[in-house]
Amino acid sequence: MVTATGIFLGFMLEYSSGWMPNAFSTNLFKDIVVSVSITISIACLLFALFRILKMNYPADRAIAYYRKTLRLLLFGISIPFFGFLIILLVKIFTSI
Repeated sequence: MVTATGIFLGFMLEYSSGWMPNAFSTNLFKDIVVSVSITISIACLLFALFRILKMNYPADRAIAYYRKTLRLLLFGISIPFFGFLIILLVKIFTSI
């Protein structure tokens, strides 16, 4: 889980650094959706990484702790995809 979080977090940070210079200049709706999804994703991934690397987790509830961490990781990964899906659907329906 640490490797997957690190790889996806690196991808999101690289994408946001390439997107930021041209942000909010041409399509305001698209840029708002992208910025919100990137912000939520990075926050969830950082929090999941913190939970993964935490050493003093409750040992009697370790399965529930890591299950919640995995759900947080999957949520953080899926948010940008849903954001891009929203942008794609809006683009399709506005061009009809």
